[in-house]
Amino acid sequence: MLIVIGSVLLIIVCLALIGLILIQQGKGGGLIALGGGGVEQAFGAHAATLAQKATAVLGIVFLVLVIVMTKLHQREIGVTPASSPPASSEEAQSGTAEPDAPTPGTADLPEIPSEPEPSPEKE
Repeated sequence: MLIVIGSVLLIIVCLALIGLILIQQGKGGGLIALGGGGVEQAFGAHAATLAQKATAVLGIVFLVLVIVMTKLHQREIGVTPASSPPASSEEAQSGTAEPDAPTPGTADLPEIPSEPEPSPEKE
């Protein structure tokens, strides 16, 4: 249920961000503003508009929502962080944990011989 609510909120925030970015007036100059006399214009002190402040706030909300949704999804499917201890302390002590599954798509490959077979000499 939380994932559905979070997904809906994430979609609303994404659409709001897209709308806010599109309605803002361009500064002009693009990457050209980074060189020469455009440095003061690009990085100078200027009052941020309401749309710029709202964009910054929605950007932060977006990042927080994505992190929260990731944690919720991991908890739902049972993924644990790599740094956590094994689920069973007996497996950790005895060292009899199940071996890793083979890499998908490599089960049908023939084994590579350790030494090359001698080639027949032509006489």
